[in-house]
Amino acid sequence: MRFCAHAFAAVAALTLFLSPSVAQSGTPVAYTDPDTGITFDTWTVSETLSTGGFTFGMALPSDALTTDSSEFIGYLLCSSQNTTSTGWCGVSLGGTMTNSLLLLAYPYGGSILTSFRYTTGYYLPVAYTGNAELTQISSTINATHYNLIFRCSNCLQWTQGSESGNATTSAGLLDLGWAQAFPAPGNPSCPSDITLNYHDNGHNIWAATLENAPNTSYTDWAALAKTTVKGRCSTTTGSTTATPASSTPLLARATTTPK
Repeated sequence: MRFCAHAFAAVAALTLFLSPSVAQSGTPVAYTDPDTGITFDTWTVSETLSTGGFTFGMALPSDALTTDSSEFIGYLLCSSQNTTSTGWCGVSLGGTMTNSLLLLAYPYGGSILTSFRYTTGYYLPVAYTGNAELTQISSTINATHYNLIFRCSNCLQWTQGSESGNATTSAGLLDLGWAQAFPAPGNPSCPSDITLNYHDNGHNIWAATLENAPNTSYTDWAALAKTTVKGRCSTTTGSTTATPASSTPLLARATTTPK
């Protein structure tokens, strides 16, 4: 028996955040964003593993290595094919696809929209119903990359129905995962209702060591997070509250990001 094209696409979509096929370095590189002054521990995926590359960064409260933090300030630098085939990218805050809080990001309508997702099996993750909250600090979009700096509150511990989990910052090590795709999400105007294509631009899992992520300036940096982008899920609710992302080219920022 052979699968038709639609069946194959459906099966492929189920493998988001599967086990890594190649080794991923967990050693962070410190990166300071020139516009906000926020310093991150960053982990960069090379262009040999993902076209255009991928970077995820994290800043944590100053006591995060002794007391588990429930939040962080995040940095995402993701790849696009062009201004219309923007695709999507995502991170698993528990490493694996299953039983972890998943955060997806994608450009749409001049802004970057985000969606929290959760799944207990290898099928399309559903909208997360917990109390995680994302507030944006800055975002930038161009034809090759999109960048988002954000505060993620209640994101390092999660509960979905009877399932729960957490990321333990006091261990000095986090299991994280990433995935990236070129096809844009279906129904992109409403983050809670998006559909996803297979991550055709790579995925992996890595054990991320935390070295420079905790910082005494965390509270000041977190106060910069003032913008909520909800998308447009109906004509009466969920209106976008953010101004469009800057059109400033990302190439300069991309080249200063640690490789």
